Amino acid sequence: MAEEQVIASELLARLTRFGRVYLLDTVGSTNDYAFSLAGRKEPAVIVARRQTKGRGRFRRRWFADDDSLIFSLLLFAEPGFPQPAAVTQVAGLALCRAIESGVQTAKPSAMLRWPNDVVINNKKVAGILCEQRGTALVVGVGVNVNQRQLPENLPEAGSLFTVYGQACDKMRLLDLFLEEFFQLLTQMRRGNSQPVWEEIRQRSAIMNHRVEVKTLLRRHLGTVIDIDDEGRIVLRSDSGRLVVLNSGQVRQLR
Repeated sequence: MAEEQVIASELLARLTRFGRVYLLDTVGSTNDYAFSLAGRKEPAVIVARRQTKGRGRFRRRWFADDDSLIFSLLLFAEPGFPQPAAVTQVAGLALCRAIESGVQTAKPSAMLRWPNDVVINNKKVAGILCEQRGTALVVGVGVNVNQRQLPENLPEAGSLFTVYGQACDKMRLLDLFLEEFFQLLTQMRRGNSQPVWEEIRQRSAIMNHRVEVKTLLRRHLGTVIDIDDEGRIVLRSDSGRLVVLNSGQVRQLR
């Protein structure tokens, strides 16, 4: 198990209101580490400086270095708790808000590319991986924050620095994200979810665009007409059918 380090008292005081905090130097995967803590039955925030086995959807490797913000939240889904697909969208919205609060010149706006990316100027700056095992729900987030350059083999990747031209305090960004995320969850669980979903739709980078969506079973072509209240994408296919998908690989066609 990765070595746990003492986190600065000021930051700890802010973050512990969201759960027990683990600050790690190097870990295989923050999501796996979070699941290893599930038996303690307490919420947790796991932050790592480096992870060696970070993954995205379909177990793809996730690029991360010392200029990245890498963390996972360990939550416990009670009856009525949103499903992972919905939690992914809410986490994406919270991250968009946090980015815009944490960077003074946050123009252009942060957008959501369903199902789990945050993009700015068509550059992917963050990814989210939400996984559930039993009642344990883990939300993993990776953000490219202060990289001056990204690998040449990742032409669609960007960082907050390359987009906005200024450095960002990673831990402040984490604090802002947690504040937004738990406020949104509370709002939804109190029955006021429609404004949340409306903002998610407004921030969608693919809404009303023609896309190709590849799932494990087939390929879909159509126009995105909605993201429903379960975090699923709704397509009007080229044949005129309505297709509802909760996951897939998306490519924008126009």
